[in-house]
Amino acid sequence: MSGLISILSTDHGRLRREQRDISKRDLYKALRLGTKERCWGQRWKIEYDGIIFIVDKTMSVEVTAFPSPLALAPVDAKGHILHNRTRDLLERKPELCTSHTVLVVDTSGSMTKHDINLHRDRQVAAYSVTAMEFVAEQLFKQTATNSDVVSVIEFDTTAREVLSREPFSWTLYNKLLDRRDSRTFKTRGLAGVLDALCGDTNYIPALEAADKALRSIDHDRCALSLLFLSDGSPTDSIALNVTPLAAKKLMAEKITEMAQRHEEKLNIQMIGFGSASHDFSVLEDLIEAAQLAQSGTVSKFTYCGKIADRIGTAVSSLASSTAQTRTQLLEHDRGKTRTRREVTLESDVQGDTNFNYYKILEHYIYNPGNDSFGLFPDVPPGAVAGTEVSSSHHQYDQEQKKKIPTSKEKSEGGKELPPLLAISWLPYGQGAERLAFRCHLARATSENDFAFNPMVAKETILVERPDDNVQFHEDFCKTQSLAAYLALEFNNRLVALPWNNETNTPQIIFLPCSVLVLDDPEWRDRGVLVEKKLNVEKYGWRKYNDNAGGLDGKRYHAPINVEREFAKFAKLDTIDDTIIQEGSEEEDSSSDDEGTKSGEEDSDTDARLQDNHQDSTKQNDDQEMVDPTEYIHAFTHFSYLFTNRQAMVCDLQGVYNSDMIPPTFELTDPAIHYRSRSGKNNVFGRTDLGEDGMDLFFDTHHCNQVCKLMRLSRKNKSWQKQWRGRPL
Repeated sequence: MSGLISILSTDHGRLRREQRDISKRDLYKALRLGTKERCWGQRWKIEYDGIIFIVDKTMSVEVTAFPSPLALAPVDAKGHILHNRTRDLLERKPELCTSHTVLVVDTSGSMTKHDINLHRDRQVAAYSVTAMEFVAEQLFKQTATNSDVVSVIEFDTTAREVLSREPFSWTLYNKLLDRRDSRTFKTRGLAGVLDALCGDTNYIPALEAADKALRSIDHDRCALSLLFLSDGSPTDSIALNVTPLAAKKLMAEKITEMAQRHEEKLNIQMIGFGSASHDFSVLEDLIEAAQLAQSGTVSKFTYCGKIADRIGTAVSSLASSTAQTRTQLLEHDRGKTRTRREVTLESDVQGDTNFNYYKILEHYIYNPGNDSFGLFPDVPPGAVAGTEVSSSHHQYDQEQKKKIPTSKEKSEGGKELPPLLAISWLPYGQGAERLAFRCHLARATSENDFAFNPMVAKETILVERPDDNVQFHEDFCKTQSLAAYLALEFNNRLVALPWNNETNTPQIIFLPCSVLVLDDPEWRDRGVLVEKKLNVEKYGWRKYNDNAGGLDGKRYHAPINVEREFAKFAKLDTIDDTIIQEGSEEEDSSSDDEGTKSGEEDSDTDARLQDNHQDSTKQNDDQEMVDPTEYIHAFTHFSYLFTNRQAMVCDLQGVYNSDMIPPTFELTDPAIHYRSRSGKNNVFGRTDLGEDGMDLFFDTHHCNQVCKLMRLSRKNKSWQKQWRGRPL
C-alpha cells in the first residue's frame, strides 16, 4: 500500500529522520493513518504513533520530522489541591524540606535552534529531559517525595524565577512541560534573526537569582542542588562594559561565595550542549572555582553536545548526588562545618596488622547519676567477653564455654588494668564521625603480652578535635548507657510472652563502653572509646534499622503527612509555650498525654501504636514462628512508649550471637531521638532527630507479634530517675 504513496524527502528532512532514528516507512504510515492539521502557513503537520512529520501544502514533499513532545501527566483536581496545599505548608514550615533543586535554563535566542536529536529545539530538550529524568524518574522510583522542592529560573539578558519551591509531584512535572511550551516554535529561517535580537546570555544575573533561591530554604537538613543548562558563552562583559576576564572573575566570585555558604549541602551540575564550536570554558571555570573553594560542595561540568541521552545522564547524576547528600544530612544533623581526616583503611593495604603501644593514663566510665564521667580503676568492660543481660541471672558464652564474671567478681579476682593499650596502625572502619581501630590491653610492647579479649577503639574522624578528648565521647556513652537501661527493661518484660523460654528467647544488649586516656606525643592526652570487638566474621554485621525510618539497611525517604503537619499548627495555635528544663521534675512527671500528636494524628498514632493488639490472643505462640528481628523493631517501639513518648532508641546495628544462652543481639552505636518540651535540639548528639525522627520510624513500622503480645504500655513516668539511679 505504501508503494501507492509518493513523497519526496528534502536533504534536511532526510537528515532529521536519520538523526532521530525515524524510517521512511513511518512517514508512509503517518500519511495514511495519522492526524493532519494545518500549521505555519501552507504546511501540514501529521502526527502518528508518537512522531510528528511536517510536509508541504501538497503533502508530497517532506520538510522535517521529530518525536511528539512528552504529554502532560493526568492529574485530577484532588492532585492539584494536594500539591498546592503541600506548597503552602512548606512556605509556612520550610524546615520540612529535605532538598531544594534550582534549575537554571538559558532561554536566549540560540535555544530555538533545531539541532538536538529527538527534540524540536534546545529549549524543548532542556525541559523535556529534566521533566522526565529528574522529576518523573524519581517519582517512579519513589526516591523523591513531596518534601523535595524545585525552583526554575530562566535567563537571557535578565533572569526570572518562573517556578518557586514547587514540591515533587506530577503537577510539578506538568509545570515543567508548560515552561517547555511557553515559547512558540520558530522556523529555521527565523532562528538566526532571533538569536541576533535576543541572543544575550548573561550568567551573573542568573547566578544571583539562583543564589537567592537557594538561600530561601537554608537549614541544616536540606540538600541543595544547582542545575545550570546553557548552550553558549556568556555576554556579561558587554552588558557590564568590562573585559571578559573581569566578568569571568565576578562569576567565579559568586559561585565561590555560594559554595562556601552552603558547603557540603550543595551539589552543582553545569551542562553545556549544542554545537562543539561554542565556547563552554566559562562553565568549566565556574566548576573549577567551586572546587577550589574546598568547602565540600560537589561540582561537575558535562558537555553533552547535541545528544539528548547525554543530557539525561547528567541530570540523573545530579539526582543521585542530591539523594546521597539528603540521606547524609537527614541521618546526622550538620551543626557547624567540620573537616574529616583523610584516612587509609586496613582494607586498602596488604599485610598483617601492626600495633602502636600507648601508656594508659586514666580510665573513665559514664555515670548517668550525675551525667558525667567518673574515674574507674577496673579493666574496661569491653575487655571481658560478654556482659550481663540482667541482674537476675548469669549469662553464658557458649563459644567461650565459660561463665562471664560480673564486675564485682572481676574486682575480687584482682583483674588489674594493664599499663598499655595496643592500637592498630590503621583503622579498619569509619563512620560519619569516628574511626574504629583494633586494640588490646597489653602488659608490655609485644603481641605475646596482650591481655584479656580484643576490643575496638573509636576516636574522632574530624580534624577539629575537641580540646578535651574525653568529653568528645560523652554523647556516645550517654546514648549507649540509656539504650542499655531500656534494653534491660525490655528483656525483663519478655517473660510476658507466652513462648518465653529462659534459654531460647532472644535478648538485647548494648555493649558497655568506657574511655581510656592515653599518653600520645602527637595528641597530648588522647581519648579513645573502647568496647568489645564483636565477632563479625562468624555472625555477620547487620544494620536492623536506622534513625530515619530505614529498615534492614534500606534507606527510606518519607513523604510529608500534610494533614498531620497542619494539625500540629492547629494545636500550636491553642497552646501557650512553656519552657521546661531538660530532666526537671516537672518534665519527668508529665501527663500520659504529653507529646501525643495533635488533632487527627492523636487517634492515628494510638491506632498505629496499638495496631490491633486485641487480635494478639489469636497469635501462634510457637517461638519458632517469630523472626528474631521482630524483637529488635519491637524494642524501638517499646523504648518510645516506656519513656512516655520522650525517647526512642533506633539505628540498631551489631550481631546476633546465636552461641550465647539465651541468643543475644549485641548492639553498638545506637541513636536516640528525644522529644524536648523546651525546644532543645540534639540532646543525644547529632543523630538525635527529635520528634521528626520518631515520626520517620512510625512511617515504616508495623507492629509485629512481639509488639502485640507484649501489650506495650507508655505509662512509665519515672524512667529518667530509674536510669540515672541505676548502679554502675
